[in-house]
Amino acid sequence: MTITLTAKEQALYDSIKRGMDQPGEGWLHEVTPFDNDHVTAGVLGSLISKDLVRSDEFREPGSPVCFWITLTR
Repeated sequence: MTITLTAKEQALYDSIKRGMDQPGEGWLHEVTPFDNDHVTAGVLGSLISKDLVRSDEFREPGSPVCFWITLTR
């Protein structure tokens, strides 16, 4: 099955693929190529709906919510 990605989806996918400490995963705020949280959230949601990325939410008291993202394909 071929999945078609928009330019923004491809940019985020490629950034996640490069990863943070190792390929294919990292903190979303560390790997996103976008300067806009709303753009990042929308593009990430699209990649999740295409089953290409998994996102896990982490909350620490007194800290902002962080998302660990992992490629699924």
